[in-house]
Amino acid sequence: MGLSTCPLKFARKMMEEVNDEQPEIVTHEEVALAEREAMQTSTATPRKDQRSTPSIPAPSPLPSFFASHGAISAEVSSPVSGNSGSPPPTSPSKSEEKAPGLVTPGRGEAPGPMQTPFEASSAIPVSSAPESQALPSLGASQVRGLFEWFSNSNLVHKVVERTRNSVETVITTLDPGMREVIRSGSGIEIMVTSTKENKVAPVREAFQETFSRVRVTGVESQSTTAAQPLGFAAGLKGAEDRIKSLRESRAISDDVTAVSIEGFIVEMFPDRWFEMSCLVLKDPVNQIELETCSQPTPIPIQYILAAQDRTPADYPLRWAGLAVTIGQIIEEDQPHIGRADWQKVLSGVPRRDSLYLAAATLAYMYKQRLPTSFIS
Repeated sequence: MGLSTCPLKFARKMMEEVNDEQPEIVTHEEVALAEREAMQTSTATPRKDQRSTPSIPAPSPLPSFFASHGAISAEVSSPVSGNSGSPPPTSPSKSEEKAPGLVTPGRGEAPGPMQTPFEASSAIPVSSAPESQALPSLGASQVRGLFEWFSNSNLVHKVVERTRNSVETVITTLDPGMREVIRSGSGIEIMVTSTKENKVAPVREAFQETFSRVRVTGVESQSTTAAQPLGFAAGLKGAEDRIKSLRESRAISDDVTAVSIEGFIVEMFPDRWFEMSCLVLKDPVNQIELETCSQPTPIPIQYILAAQDRTPADYPLRWAGLAVTIGQIIEEDQPHIGRADWQKVLSGVPRRDSLYLAAATLAYMYKQRLPTSFIS
């Protein structure tokens, strides 16, 4: 009995569960009634999702510098020029604003062509700077005063001189032959009364070191004194006679500065003989006459005695010196030395160097006595 009733109870329970899972059947009248209620509810109160849904805004306007100058001026001046009682103009909404030169497509309209960067930049107004902002120009008096200050300033002269000397030093170091080209110019002109290079070259170098622009040339001259002058007076007279003979023969003009060199021997101490050179400068235009001597070179006594023995007693210029030069006596005694530069063999100092030092002294004294306008 108990076993037969159990299957029946299980079957009944399964039937109840199946009936619960079946969907509820809705009639046509119930559907129509529900639609009418929904229509009444929607017309009475708007839907919540409609209030919260924002409208799609128009494209944001371009920056203000794309606007034309006239439009900006009109927008700025209209509120100011209007009456205070009139209401201010209402600004358009974001959806109504349109940037100039930009076509905002409406609903259902195709977008217009896009502007190139050149087209957009050409619409930007370019205003010229006012003339009042220009720098003031200097007057003629101010410019003249500025140049006078530069021309009279010792500091400016020193800076320019050092800069020029530095550049010339670099050039002449790389190419020593450029010294004559750089420092020879239309400044001071010096004529040397000799064409020998061991006399002209030291004078040229000394004067070019002292003056920025100087032209030094040599002219052959004849001495009216003894072949080997003896004493300071004979050396001075021999140098002066060389300049005098050139001016008389019109080899050099009267307005040219001349430098003459004359070698002589002198007994500075008992039985101690020395060879020196007398340098004379004459500037007739500025009335300047200068004299100096080179450093002495000792001469062995046997060469002096040999030159005295070869000078005849009736030599017409015996009062001024000897008939034979010391260089000639040394060359005959020692042929390997020669008469050109025997000073270097006897003292270790070439005659060119001793003449350069004496010419540098002469150039310095000449510069000190020249007017300022001649010094460059």
